Amino acid sequence: MDNNGNIGYTKDEYYQISEKQGLPKRCPILANCCRAVETRYQMGMRLGRSDISFDEFIHSYNQKWDPANMIRSIEQVSWSYTHDVLTSVKNACPEVTLFEPEYLPFNFRQSAFGNGSYYKDTRRFEAEAKHFGECAEFSEYLFQTSEDKIKGLGTKNTLVQIPEKKLEEYLANNIEVLEPGLKFIERQKTIGKWKVDIFASDASGCDVLIELKSKLLNRDEIDKLCGQVSRYYHRLKSKTRDLRMFIVVPKDNRDFITNLHHGLKPLIDNDKVIIFQFDYTLYGKEFNFSKVIFEK
Repeated sequence: MDNNGNIGYTKDEYYQISEKQGLPKRCPILANCCRAVETRYQMGMRLGRSDISFDEFIHSYNQKWDPANMIRSIEQVSWSYTHDVLTSVKNACPEVTLFEPEYLPFNFRQSAFGNGSYYKDTRRFEAEAKHFGECAEFSEYLFQTSEDKIKGLGTKNTLVQIPEKKLEEYLANNIEVLEPGLKFIERQKTIGKWKVDIFASDASGCDVLIELKSKLLNRDEIDKLCGQVSRYYHRLKSKTRDLRMFIVVPKDNRDFITNLHHGLKPLIDNDKVIIFQFDYTLYGKEFNFSKVIFEK
């Protein structure tokens, strides 16, 4: 097979990420995660063109399946064919794709990935590399589990993707951490064609729309966000009171912040858009926020 482009993490790369982030080498929730079981079925059975039902798979392959007492899938596993040319899977469990090759279709490479595709006409496999620390289910587990129950984790703070709903819940209840005098009004408020994460007002009575991003974005996603914020600011400023917009993003990514500043410079320089960074203390379960100051 001619493999080009991104093909997922190798075992060595996977272990290095675990060590760097202070995590166990392997996912500690694998045996109790619904997405792992669903990945085995979707990739090993459905993509393998087996007619076996999910229930038959559970019993025939001795899979643990007790959703009431397991970590349920947050990102649903899906698959597709297109005229028998493209075979793809989305939101796969990277532990299964890397360590359980018996469940991989013959045309998929054994590596850690979340989304993968095989193009039959060019015999090319492509995948988006993924580590278990990026999985929404693992992040949810960390929020719900105390430190003494997380066996094998390091002692330093661990950088994991925070579920956006957790960030939203925290700010809805602690809105003044961003700015004194802020008052929370509503979550997921629809204004025009845009659904804003948090709608608030400041000490002067100005309307404040708060957009949350719990993960780092790539350049295309940043450009899309900048276009969206700029477009909606100009559309909504006449429908609101002295509109201000806050964008809350993860900390410690200079390129991310630089690209946001470049895309929204006129609004940022006029204090119409303000960017905040957050980090998260895993064991203390605390968010910390800081306003980004740009030179004008």
